[in-house]
Amino acid sequence: MRRPLCSSLPRPACLQKMIDLHAHILPGMDDGAPSLEASLEMARLAVESGVKAMAATPHCGLPDGDGPDAGQVRTAAARLGRALERAGIPLRLYAGMEIFGTAQTAQRLREGTLIPLAGSRYPLIEFPFEGYARQATQILEAVLRLGMQPIVAHPERYRYAQADPQLLNEWVDMGCLLQINRGSLLGRFGPREETLAHRLVGRGFAAFVASDAHTPVVRTPWLRDVWALLCREYSEETARLLLEENPARVLGNRAMDMDEPEWFD
Repeated sequence: MRRPLCSSLPRPACLQKMIDLHAHILPGMDDGAPSLEASLEMARLAVESGVKAMAATPHCGLPDGDGPDAGQVRTAAARLGRALERAGIPLRLYAGMEIFGTAQTAQRLREGTLIPLAGSRYPLIEFPFEGYARQATQILEAVLRLGMQPIVAHPERYRYAQADPQLLNEWVDMGCLLQINRGSLLGRFGPREETLAHRLVGRGFAAFVASDAHTPVVRTPWLRDVWALLCREYSEETARLLLEENPARVLGNRAMDMDEPEWFD
């Protein structure tokens, strides 16, 4: 049974303002939503769970050259935004990318063939899960030299970060921001990912929590459960910071004001 839209559900005010910076909602563009119908269902779920805005972030910049370019992403996001309006789904959509970090990433960001989130200074960058610590650091340094501030997608899932979390000291000290997946905090990716995700939140490393949603059935954009988890295990202030306030700074292209974390030793 399809869940009703959020406008028909009474919810506490704290669940009216969440922003999801990482979701594969554009139809047929990558391994996310396979169709417009699936995209609309994902949007309905997001809104019902308390999300008001979302960055559409298809996989881009892959080493083999696959993936959409900036123009295709912007066009697809605008098209889906119009479909949301026609369907009466009150979700504001922003164009973005989940950029696969390579030696060409900084150059392609400079050229504009790869784009940051919502036209901001904040590109969302992912890396391979194994054997890429040195390359990832070099790529992040190159992006920082552009005057951009990279957001590292789901670092808790990288085996080299699990094995040596001091790497994350270096990335954050360089000026990078870390985005944690909802599924990691909920234990959906395994115990190592769950443990590191909670250590990153608890130590103050995490700047954002996002869904990394791919479908309306598995890995969904439902954020209400992770809001509740953050409130229960940390504080409502933490939930607001990671799901509302910091994501809003990205969409507004405003500076981030992060406290110094408790460094790994």
